[in-house]
Amino acid sequence: MKRFSLTCLLAILALSATGICQDDKILELGRLTYQSCVACHGPDGKGVRAGDLQMAPSLHESAFIKSDHPEFLTAIVLKGIVKEDNKYIQAMLPLEAALNNEQIAALIAYTTKEFGGTRRNAKPGDVAKWRKDHAGRTSPWKRSDLEEMLAEATTPPFLSKVRYGIFEGKWKELPDFSSLKPAKTGALEDGHISLNPAKSLKGGFGMVFDAEFSLKESGDYIFSLTSDDGSALIINGETVIGNDGIHPAKTVNMKENLQAGLHTMQVQYFEGGGQRSLALSVKGPGKFGTRWLSTERDEAKKAAQSFQPIPLTARNPGEAVVHRAFLPDAKPRAIGVGYPGAVNLVWDADVLNLAYVYRGDFMDASPHWNGRGSGSTPLGKDRVKIAHGMPFQILESLDEAWQPFSEATVKYERDTVNPQKEITLTVGHPDYQFRGYRLDAKRFPTFRYDYRKLSVTDTFAPSEVEGVTSLVRTVKIEGDPEEHTWFRVAETGPQTLTDGWLDVGNNLKVKIEGAEPVTRKSGNGNETLVPVTDATSLVLTYRWNTSLQP
Repeated sequence: MKRFSLTCLLAILALSATGICQDDKILELGRLTYQSCVACHGPDGKGVRAGDLQMAPSLHESAFIKSDHPEFLTAIVLKGIVKEDNKYIQAMLPLEAALNNEQIAALIAYTTKEFGGTRRNAKPGDVAKWRKDHAGRTSPWKRSDLEEMLAEATTPPFLSKVRYGIFEGKWKELPDFSSLKPAKTGALEDGHISLNPAKSLKGGFGMVFDAEFSLKESGDYIFSLTSDDGSALIINGETVIGNDGIHPAKTVNMKENLQAGLHTMQVQYFEGGGQRSLALSVKGPGKFGTRWLSTERDEAKKAAQSFQPIPLTARNPGEAVVHRAFLPDAKPRAIGVGYPGAVNLVWDADVLNLAYVYRGDFMDASPHWNGRGSGSTPLGKDRVKIAHGMPFQILESLDEAWQPFSEATVKYERDTVNPQKEITLTVGHPDYQFRGYRLDAKRFPTFRYDYRKLSVTDTFAPSEVEGVTSLVRTVKIEGDPEEHTWFRVAETGPQTLTDGWLDVGNNLKVKIEGAEPVTRKSGNGNETLVPVTDATSLVLTYRWNTSLQP
């Protein structure tokens, strides 16, 4: 396509001196603007042929020309369409620098009337807004992107009854939102989750979205959640995706087998500072295709990578698989363990404690082999962080707060004029000393460490409990504990005790044997501790409330 000609500009100026009505002026401006397109699309809009090929597609067959969505036509004119094959000789060149808002609005009116049969009107102010919406895009569209946008625009929203709550606060990981009071609540009538209601907040904040969706067909649905910083996707009360912690835009995918009918969804998010983004999509069976459940999507497409997964599995039946890597929701020295029965955990060697448990497939190692490498990704679901942080502490009083992490603030030296910048990092606590771990014949690890005068071993094993594959943890304590020594069992969920089981939320409960638990208020939630008065073994059984769904 060529730039607007001087002849066309003079003709436009001449129109202002005539008595032509405003609508006719718009269509005439559109016709003159279209002269920049005839070399490829032809005067009749059917596409100019070059032998057996065409320079460009026929506009008469364009679903965008025929649709009632002038904003998509604006997006095409602004950014163009990339050439991906040899079906057409020419690519659609971006015209955002060549055409102003009035010219684009007139071009839409003319082409939709002449080649689509129904005139679609767009005001220059609308075009200005759409130009701003797409200002961050630096490359032409792929045809698949445009088809996806049109399909979504002509399909009823996937989500219904979308409500949000905004929470004020600073976090490094997702808090227990159920124990917090939102500063603001509202509804999103367009059926998409969005961070826009919190756009005026400059510091840290959190958001929780609750919605419903209905499926016509049972089958596997793949959800993709991208966030900067932490997020989680919960379907029918079960955590399907965990993408927690402080990190740049990162995508986590999870396949979920869902039955036809009504389902509930909750998305949790927190922003810790810097850039912010939250995007969610779902891909379904058959003609369902891919649908966006968020207003944002560009960051998700940049963050997501379609790499072939490298699932980690045990070498022999009945064995565990141990994987040391950078893992989400844990400190750098994380150790993942996948046990027989599809129950898994991540143990944190920086704080010498369990970071979280989950079930299903164990781990995808493909991120190690792509780009600069970014650690592995847990593949399972139903992830629960129970009491991440240092496990032991001396409390002179139960009014004394638990200190879960040992951190220090240092100056970060960089090769700049002003090389001083404060950063916070995890440091080893003087009361703890890691002694490594050993593998038994089944490759089940036993983690070993010292706490003050105590020697501690921490082991896990899968077990069937009331028909559900669970994890049984044995914390063996040797030595002479000092007075007022406590072990922290849980910091999540309501922590109500029923028939010997402690409810820690997220579809998980814990049975405590070997000591009498004490539950106390902690911040906006609860915290359960057990006293350590002599050498003993604590046995903690982690059981999900339902069997693992395929």
